[in-house]
Amino acid sequence: MRTTDFLFSRRPSRGNQKRPATARSSGLAAAALAGCLLTGAQARAATFALGAFLTNPNGSDASAEATFEANAASFAHAMGTPAALIDAYVDKGQPVSSWASNASWQAWSNSVSPVAKKMIPVVGLPMASIAGGSPTPDQQFQAFASGQYDYAVKGVLQSWTGAGFKKLIFRVGWEMNIGGVTYAGDDQQSQADWVRAFRRIYTVLHQAADAAGVSVQVVWNPGVTNYSNVLSTQNMYPGNASVDIIGADIYGGMYPFSDGSGTQYHDWVGGGEDYSLGTFIAKAGNRAHYWEYPAATEWSLDGSNGHSQSLASLMAFAKAHGKPFAVPEVGAGSSDAGNDISDDGTFPRWLGTKLKAAAKNGLNIAFVCVWSTNDDGNYQFSYTSNGKPWERKAWGNWVGALAK
Repeated sequence: MRTTDFLFSRRPSRGNQKRPATARSSGLAAAALAGCLLTGAQARAATFALGAFLTNPNGSDASAEATFEANAASFAHAMGTPAALIDAYVDKGQPVSSWASNASWQAWSNSVSPVAKKMIPVVGLPMASIAGGSPTPDQQFQAFASGQYDYAVKGVLQSWTGAGFKKLIFRVGWEMNIGGVTYAGDDQQSQADWVRAFRRIYTVLHQAADAAGVSVQVVWNPGVTNYSNVLSTQNMYPGNASVDIIGADIYGGMYPFSDGSGTQYHDWVGGGEDYSLGTFIAKAGNRAHYWEYPAATEWSLDGSNGHSQSLASLMAFAKAHGKPFAVPEVGAGSSDAGNDISDDGTFPRWLGTKLKAAAKNGLNIAFVCVWSTNDDGNYQFSYTSNGKPWERKAWGNWVGALAK
């Protein structure tokens, strides 16, 4: 039985960036990213570009900008290297007609930040607005697919290029398989329209980038989940010609399937059953098993009947399609809802081990963007005051070390 429908990866409703200006030079980090995206050589050597989501750069507020820069420096110290990429988001709460102006302000803020201006933006581009009076998501998918919203796509890209950014990464319709405001929908028609819209946006972004003389990469970006009616790798892949990078968002929160009619979880460490989520997640072995098999039950490693998506399944999908792989969002230690522990050093270690093994087996890993912010959860770990000494050390030792 499912204890939750489709929650494993949570997400920001808006947001932006991160990244430090210390230790390694930003130029070297950017060069590493270019190598991963264009040649893959460094990724195969278990080296990838490091990114982060911290607080937003803010060109209009000196105090907010100072906080961002301090967070970036703290993150760099914890990870052992500064981030080369910075997450940014077009605000889906704005009407599509306002997306370019929304992107313009954030692009300008990044460009005037002494830290963020050196980072490659990783831009979350929605495929539907949730502003009042907007058409249904599927109607908006159809509008994108028909070219009606080409102007908005071009406008967002031009906002960033106009601010001086020459390399951009777009996460189009990210986490389309996670229930929420970027969800592609349960019905086949909506999902088919979503795919057509993605293909159109891909083409428009590349054409506009070519015209502007800049480099753009487009990420197809599901989230890891224990259950979804959107079967990403079966029904939602736009095809190799419309995808540059395959991404997977993953967080440490756990929503294991129950083995019985109530709260009953198989204990993968000692056998038997745990009768509370707290008992289950207190054991590092249970947490690691969940991250590996998010839909596992006592009787099956996939109790979702094919409706789950794991980090391993998306890595395998990327390798099978000959595409670079990325983790555009990853975080741990947000225990507010009781679905994780607050200082989880096991998750970064597990993730780093999986990334290193995948790269050794030939997977081209382009970049990893780590959340270290308390926006939308308690994910910040880089300061001593965050109270996450084990997690802080593990992020640096097991993920930051791979980015060097």
